[in-house]
Amino acid sequence: MRLFLSDDAGVRELTDGHQPIIRVAAPDLQRARRVRARIRSGPEDLAVILDVTVAVAGDFRSARSAFDAGDSADDTIRYAGTVDGLVGLLGDIESAGVADGVTLIAASDRQDLGRIGRDVLRGLASRDQARAS
Repeated sequence: MRLFLSDDAGVRELTDGHQPIIRVAAPDLQRARRVRARIRSGPEDLAVILDVTVAVAGDFRSARSAFDAGDSADDTIRYAGTVDGLVGLLGDIESAGVADGVTLIAASDRQDLGRIGRDVLRGLASRDQARAS
């Protein structure tokens, strides 16, 4: 799973992928999977990277408060919860063939996207090690 961050500094990859990418946004995982299937059936070998707006905190209620209640028109997957829950979501996205990676976008300026990205990478590495055992 490739992992990107998108913030004021731009878009940067935390993983080491070499395949050209195309970023997509979708309001739900089912639609994202259909978009990926359509793109992957084309002539180009592209990695499909799904935008995911995240609010991460120690508990769901705190994380959920980062989303503005009036911001329901956002056309990206939205996640509010813990790092462990986000790692689980990304694992599900990968195993279900929804996307080849994700771009994490902070739900608020208070989110430390760099820290979240590093924590997610550690969680994904732990998950992969547990699978290999």
